[in-house]
Amino acid sequence: MKLFKVEHAVAAPGALVGASNFFELSVVQDRMECNLRLSLMNLVTNIGITLFVITLTAIHASPASYPGVGRQAESSQDGGTTDFVLIITGGELLRGLYADSHTQFITRTLVPLGCRCVASLCVGDKRRDLKDALVYAKQHAPLIIVTGGLGPTADDITREVVAELTGIRLREHPEALADLEKRFAGSGRELRGNLRRQALTPVKGTYLPNPSGTAVGLVFDTEEQVLVALPGPPRELRPMLSNELVPYLSKRFGIRSIGSSLQMRFIGIGESSIDQAIQDHLTLPKDLVISSLFEQGRVDLTFSLPGDTETDEARLRDLERQLMPHIGEYMYSDDGSTLEEQVVKLLAENQLTLALAEVGSGGAVAASLSDIKDVSLHVLGGVVSTSDANMASALKVPVPKFAQRSPMDDSQAKAMANRVRESLGSRWGLAVTEPHVSGDGRSFVWLALSKQEKGFSSRRIYLRGQGQTMRNRLVSSVLDSIRKEFLEEKQSRD
Repeated sequence: MKLFKVEHAVAAPGALVGASNFFELSVVQDRMECNLRLSLMNLVTNIGITLFVITLTAIHASPASYPGVGRQAESSQDGGTTDFVLIITGGELLRGLYADSHTQFITRTLVPLGCRCVASLCVGDKRRDLKDALVYAKQHAPLIIVTGGLGPTADDITREVVAELTGIRLREHPEALADLEKRFAGSGRELRGNLRRQALTPVKGTYLPNPSGTAVGLVFDTEEQVLVALPGPPRELRPMLSNELVPYLSKRFGIRSIGSSLQMRFIGIGESSIDQAIQDHLTLPKDLVISSLFEQGRVDLTFSLPGDTETDEARLRDLERQLMPHIGEYMYSDDGSTLEEQVVKLLAENQLTLALAEVGSGGAVAASLSDIKDVSLHVLGGVVSTSDANMASALKVPVPKFAQRSPMDDSQAKAMANRVRESLGSRWGLAVTEPHVSGDGRSFVWLALSKQEKGFSSRRIYLRGQGQTMRNRLVSSVLDSIRKEFLEEKQSRD
């Protein structure tokens, strides 16, 4: 059975959108309760008619409906739940430039801990729109989470709008300011007045530190309700939610905290394939919470238990042991380390050095490794160029020999990899060519490895996405290829 309740669905011509014009919807089907995501866009046409565009997406359902991600093996709710409303800000979301990934991540994190998302509203960067969304949210949940709008620019309005609506003043927090000054002193940039706005915090509530960025999270506590403002960039929001907000909510609302957890990091395999392996080969404990995060071609899979004892840790490791025979070849870490750290670690363990020649990756591979500890001992350097021909010139690859080679085979890539290895005195040389187009119309680059003792290896890497997204995926594929090279050598020795 499906039940929809819609109130005040269409505003009158020329009317302004107020809190009463929002919608209340619920769905019940086959005894499965779903919370709905409401994405509301206020469009004013040239004849002055106010319209709503509504997108409904189920964001949490029973375990069988959304396999593997953000679910529990069975419901393990202890008592009541804490309702919350999400408000996702950003005009670029309403223009379709980016997808809303925050609703998915936040609900997948909080729902297994005893929270229930009753609505997610997507609004632009207008004060009136955000205020209307907050008025609606205040009528429906004790916990409201707003994302975005905490930066230093004029359209970063979340901090002031929430303060105005709650009546809670803002003041400059000395510790937050000290963290800002330290960050900017290290970069050599001046801490201008607009940047200091990011040290303003509510006098009633608290703030959430942000090691990954400059804007701290804000907690406005009116005693009846809590309004939380989180930074918009995912690389800042996600660790802040898990490491700072969840412990706060555990104390404030009594939601479950994550006791012990095990994170397994994969590349070269999708979330659906991982979930299928879990379903096929594991018997999941009833108190297990599973969450996953996909980004840049990499998947972080986390198993969590409410307890934090040695027995709980042993249970998690046993689940990992059962899973590894089926997808272990794709796992690069289970200790929290990154793919970049693993590549440098493998070079160190095998007493190898690496030199890079990058065209299609534009130096991004070297940049991704540059912050890793002791990287200079194992990655000797690289050459970046704008085309294969320019790279050949920079590396002094013999021109007649290079020009005779076709980009449709791997010989140009091998020539560049060999030459950069020789030029920098490295034991391994890696080359990433400029993009080429295959016979079936797909774009790809050649990746080649030149090994001092063992000749060459090469592969095509097909490109997906555009711009920075494509480059990030390419970097992940290149690093994974290096990792696989070590795995194959180990298997041949064994």
